[in-house]
Amino acid sequence: MNPISGLYKMLYWPICRTYARLIMGDKPADSVMSFLCCIDFWRVHGYWPHLKNPRSFEEKLCCRMLFDRDQKWTMLLDKWRVRSYIAGKVGSDHLIPLLWRGDKPEEIPFDELPLKFVIKANHGCGYNIIIKDKTQLNQVNTRLQLNKWLDENFCQDKYLGTAWAYKNIKPTIIVESFLEDNGDVPTDYKFFCFSGRTKYLQMNFDRFGDPYEKTFDRDFNPLDLWQGTRQYPEKVVRPDSYEDMVRLAESLAKGFDFIRVDLYNVDCQIYVGELTCYPGGGNVQWIPRKYDFLLGEKWK
Repeated sequence: MNPISGLYKMLYWPICRTYARLIMGDKPADSVMSFLCCIDFWRVHGYWPHLKNPRSFEEKLCCRMLFDRDQKWTMLLDKWRVRSYIAGKVGSDHLIPLLWRGDKPEEIPFDELPLKFVIKANHGCGYNIIIKDKTQLNQVNTRLQLNKWLDENFCQDKYLGTAWAYKNIKPTIIVESFLEDNGDVPTDYKFFCFSGRTKYLQMNFDRFGDPYEKTFDRDFNPLDLWQGTRQYPEKVVRPDSYEDMVRLAESLAKGFDFIRVDLYNVDCQIYVGELTCYPGGGNVQWIPRKYDFLLGEKWK
């Protein structure tokens, strides 16, 4: 990390979080919070945002994070509660198999779990532990890490404090089956859906190891779009079940002006990874910038 950037985040982000926690609560952002976030937006994206008349994708995402307090976002971002929503929309066959759920890390039945599995906390981003061989797992450290996550409020303790939809999620622990493709984590298909229709697809390869990405339009034509992760150097073959994935994503996206639907495709069985209303948390650039505004035009 750039030392100046690191110092900025260490000093400025806590100011924003403190203001959001003490002054805003569950209310939409006021003019002070909006201005604080506009400064950070300019730092990340290189232009001052129009919050009253947003044009770009990132401007509209910023407005959602600052002003939209619809409880539906809290349900969708709760990795436990969203399972019921997914099952109701597209069927339980598309859920990653659940192995255990509970509120106390000390109660995880490691002896009863398979050799490979995934542990998640439901109330934030990045709260994942990938277990490829439980015989190598340090259970003490794992429980310590989970307890640390459970004590955090992702909205109030991370970044600018503007990821409101995470604020009121009751923390819990989920243990799911390890989905694998040739022994590793499968490719992550991220469908950007606007007004219930897929417009862009971002594929993420080896997300927890040596990550690459590649972005396509709806018809699976590759785009010259970069978001900070190295571009996948090889030709990507369109999956045989691609149309099924699009239909599934659009079934889950129906009724939303914008939502990103993340899917896995393992031996032509499609699983839902997550749904997110705050992709990148507003901290990801679209390069070239034209895509920021092209996607913004699609977000009605």
